[in-house]
Amino acid sequence: MASERLKVLIVGAGLGGLTLGLLLEQAGIPFTILEKHSGELIPLGSSISLNQAIQPLFEQLGMLSELEAISKPLSTMTFLKENMSKIGSLDLQSDSVRYGYHNRIMDRPSLYRLLLSRISPDNIVTGKRVNDIEQNQDGVLVRCSDNSVFTADILVGADGAYSCVRRCLYRDLRTTKQLPKSDMAPLAFDHHCLVGVTDPIDPIYFPDLTRDTCDMMVVIGKDKPYSWWLIPLKGNRIAWRVTYNLPTTQIRQEHHIRSSDWGPDQVQEMADACRDFACPYGGTLADVIDKTPKDRMSKVLLEEKFFETWYHNRTVLMGDACHKVVPHAGQGAAQAMLDAVSLANLLYEIPSTSPKDIQATFEAYYKERVAFGKAAVQGSRTMGRLSGGHKWTESLVRSMFLNVIPNKVQQSILDKMLSHRPQAIFLPFVEDRGEFKAKVQTPSNRMRDLSGLCVRKSQLDLES
Repeated sequence: MASERLKVLIVGAGLGGLTLGLLLEQAGIPFTILEKHSGELIPLGSSISLNQAIQPLFEQLGMLSELEAISKPLSTMTFLKENMSKIGSLDLQSDSVRYGYHNRIMDRPSLYRLLLSRISPDNIVTGKRVNDIEQNQDGVLVRCSDNSVFTADILVGADGAYSCVRRCLYRDLRTTKQLPKSDMAPLAFDHHCLVGVTDPIDPIYFPDLTRDTCDMMVVIGKDKPYSWWLIPLKGNRIAWRVTYNLPTTQIRQEHHIRSSDWGPDQVQEMADACRDFACPYGGTLADVIDKTPKDRMSKVLLEEKFFETWYHNRTVLMGDACHKVVPHAGQGAAQAMLDAVSLANLLYEIPSTSPKDIQATFEAYYKERVAFGKAAVQGSRTMGRLSGGHKWTESLVRSMFLNVIPNKVQQSILDKMLSHRPQAIFLPFVEDRGEFKAKVQTPSNRMRDLSGLCVRKSQLDLES
């Protein structure tokens, strides 16, 4: 069996990298995850949504109930003017019937811990920042900043928007003049964003927290280039974000900036600038900001870019490393996980570790995922303009989309996006519960009789 001989090296222990590792474990494919941060993996981030496309995989892995336990179903998105008059809303409650699952909202650390709990610590090596990669007919070698070396048959760059793997890969392709000009351009951005998650709050002050569903509020600033989001989470907490639309002159001045360049002073400066913004629950954003620990607030750039080159030789990219999206449509995490499903399925079926078979596998992965990755980047950009654009044309489109365009048109957009709800072909399939059926998949002929992870976990629970 090829998968018994195949060895995979994953760079990046983010949500995409962990999902791929989890799936490779189920497929019986040896893997190691290299993570640049040292010591204990501490999950960071604000809210995150997982749409219906990825949830069949969680059910297949026996993790759906745990996902539901840390999340809320997204029920509505309500758009408001700063005076709190309603612009319009999106009713998302019927989506669970059409697609079989709710779109779910949670805090990123809880999702991260759930995935991390399913992977043996022996498979993750921390403190390994990639400095260089070398590839040849026999394998791929990774050199890290501490002079350690790792080898494998295949290298997966799941290390985010500023991927070290992509940097090394593109350097080599640029030297041989194989890299498209578009891939040499930097990531684009036109927003700053302040995000946070509060401590648990007494629902008497924020009654929406008592609901079983998440009713998201988006406020469009008047005469100011800001919009702000309030997102109720499990545990009586609120995830929030404030988005600042950058003027063109500032974009030019900050073309070299990265989110990692900003520290506590920059976070506090933006927090002070938006404290007096009106809050949909009454009062001002200060009431939410003051209930948010400093270590749970961060200032980030909302960057985007679709890369044309996803693979070369024995190295392949996934997630933000090849299609970085802005967060407005909740596509980033789901798309990285869907990349992981596609890649794991193809690696399970790979005939051998020869360069020819690896190239064919990467080509099939690219063909399967490229349209979805490109659509996610474009769709997220459009959703960003819809949810926070301040130009009169953007305000007009927002009002028309929310109040004039028929629901059937909105539904057709979702149908296209959620038609592909893939499962692991090497595990027993779960039933397609939605009225709108997903694209048909064929299980692997070598599919295992047992679902691996769930069985092993149950056995370990019994033994303990």
